[in-house]
This record gives sequence, C-alpha cells and structure tokens, in this order.
Amino acid sequence: DKEPRGTRIFGPVARELRDKEFMKIISLAPEVL
Repeated sequence: DKEPRGTRIFGPVARELRDKEFMKIISLAPEVL
C-alpha cells in the first residue's frame, strides 16, 4: 500500500468536491465565454 493513509479516506470526498466544482464551472462556462 503505497497510498498515504489520508488519501484513502479523503479520496472519495475530494473526488465528489471536484465533481461539484467541475459542474459549477461547466454551468458558468457559457457566461464566461
């Protein structure tokens, strides 16, 4: 297990947050462009 302990716990949470940010950026993109 080369993965840091924190990554295993925080991974799914970070991924979910990243997805929400990604969707927010996509929803704002038409206004920006």
